[in-house]
Amino acid sequence: MAPTVAGSLLPLSVIVLATVASTVLLAPVAVKDIDALLALKSGLHDPNGALKSWDPQLVNPCTWFYITCDDNNRVTRM
Repeated sequence: MAPTVAGSLLPLSVIVLATVASTVLLAPVAVKDIDALLALKSGLHDPNGALKSWDPQLVNPCTWFYITCDDNNRVTRM
């Protein structure tokens, strides 16, 4: 039996929904952490680009180098 269009789109829909949901749930907390980290970064001299991964376009600062987060994606350590 050939796959239907609806059957093909189901996995993609689940992935998109999960991504959007995690972004919406994470965003308010992450924005505060991102703002604080970027304010700190702006006051530092980083000639070697060690903090280059601190990208404000990334929703989750837990993916940045030198950042450790807890299970709720809150920054706990640098």
